[in-house]
Amino acid sequence: MCFEVNDLSYLSLYRKWRPYRFEDVVGQEVVVKILSNSLQEKKVAHAYLFSGPRGVGKTTTARILSMAVNCEEGITPTPCGKCSSCSSIRQGNSLDVLEIDAASHRGIDEVRELREKAKYAPLESRFKVYIIDEVHMLTNEAFNALLKTLEEPPRHVIFILATTDAHRIPETIISRCVRLLFNPVPHRAIVEQLQKMIQEEGVEVTEEALHLIARKSEGSLRDAEVFLEQLLAWGERKIDLVMASQILREVDEGELSRFFQVIERGHRGEVFLFIHRWIERGLSPEDIVRSLLRFFRDLFIVSVLQDRPVFDIPPERRNRLRTMLSTVDSNTLRRILEELQNVEALLRRSLQPRISLEIAALKIAEIMDSSPKENQVYQSVEVAPAESEEPNGTLWDRILKEVKKTKISLYAFLQAAEMKRENASKLKLLFAPHCQFHKESVERKENLLLLGEILKKVTGGTCEVECVVVDAPQPLREVQLPPVPPQGEGKKNLKRPRREDKPLLLEVTDLFSGIVVNYSVSEDIRGEWESAELEKPDEGSPEDAGENG
Repeated sequence: MCFEVNDLSYLSLYRKWRPYRFEDVVGQEVVVKILSNSLQEKKVAHAYLFSGPRGVGKTTTARILSMAVNCEEGITPTPCGKCSSCSSIRQGNSLDVLEIDAASHRGIDEVRELREKAKYAPLESRFKVYIIDEVHMLTNEAFNALLKTLEEPPRHVIFILATTDAHRIPETIISRCVRLLFNPVPHRAIVEQLQKMIQEEGVEVTEEALHLIARKSEGSLRDAEVFLEQLLAWGERKIDLVMASQILREVDEGELSRFFQVIERGHRGEVFLFIHRWIERGLSPEDIVRSLLRFFRDLFIVSVLQDRPVFDIPPERRNRLRTMLSTVDSNTLRRILEELQNVEALLRRSLQPRISLEIAALKIAEIMDSSPKENQVYQSVEVAPAESEEPNGTLWDRILKEVKKTKISLYAFLQAAEMKRENASKLKLLFAPHCQFHKESVERKENLLLLGEILKKVTGGTCEVECVVVDAPQPLREVQLPPVPPQGEGKKNLKRPRREDKPLLLEVTDLFSGIVVNYSVSEDIRGEWESAELEKPDEGSPEDAGENG
């Protein structure tokens, strides 16, 4: 039996659209500028280190540099691409440009063999170029063997080291190379490149689907080209966002919007139905979390930037997201994103990833429930007369009840205040002029922080507290003062407080969270003190100390 062998003429998109000129490299303007200028001035280094994320053009740029130094027209930043040297490098069969995968040739023996071959002159080109991909995979012994060659290389050899983890390369190697940093390809540049490809391929892909590909590729142009090829393999001549989400294992935009409405309304049972439906469709918990992360991240960006354009969100989708922001604030979205990031890290080591996802979805619903709802807050303020009919009393009474459970001294200070609700996020506490001390005590930092937490617990939202002294003919609240002894009684036990005792008194009240209700002395008793008829006891006698104690 014999089989007919046909040459595979089809090329993948990332191979078909691989650049062979510096000006065609997408998103690496700084690197291209440095290399072009050095080639223009004929200043070619003996070793380069290309570092950056995967799929951003490191190996492609290395091949273009190999063509530029070996072109028959001379060292030039614009190789012709037609001569025998350029053609053989493009086809990958040049005898003088060798690509080595350090992941599979990482030992010292391979590097020693490379050193021996590097001594010989190139066969048909100007320079012998070694492109070592994933160079961080070499062993320490292999790096030590390569170091000597990098220190004193032959004049006809150029090393181009490419890596995604430059921190794993010894500093002795890095210091002997010209290091060029490759950035992730910008979102807009990826979309524009994909538009060129679909025009050439004769396929219609909606702009929202292209933005989905660009977001999913996360700065890797090669990944974006592979995702586009998956869409083209579907066989349809027109591909929209729904189809692209299905092929690329992403949750559909419409379903994400409905999921948001479900958790917003507190229908927690339906959360499990959404997750069950997505998993039955073939999505893994990791796929679902990534889709949720992108959705809530876009919501968060739109909420922060408001009406300003967002670089990676199409205008139509931005308008749809803006309509959802009427019921949620950016702080709530930030908390949801933090929860999703935590569960994304948890899924990698969880034995039951689906359960972890379901628990995280319930936590997201709880975060939405605890977010401030402006309409509900205003309703509770507007219907103030009916609050007294509630079984738990008025809003202020409920606040005082919670304060009393937590800190009795703060509760006592607040007894002298009346609450006035300015709006949903501002609350005023009104004190009478004779309650200045109560006001200052409430305004202490620790008391304001505690009061803010209790307000958030009672009202469901954050409130700014402002303490104000108002002029009123009568006290806003009755403040219980200690009774003054009747005239003629207990005079012998009265003792005028000494000025030096006041700091000690304040320290005692602070230590035991006490209250100074009244420190002043009535005028009639003060006059009796000053008269000669009132017999003053000795200030330093032990008897006085016992009475004061």
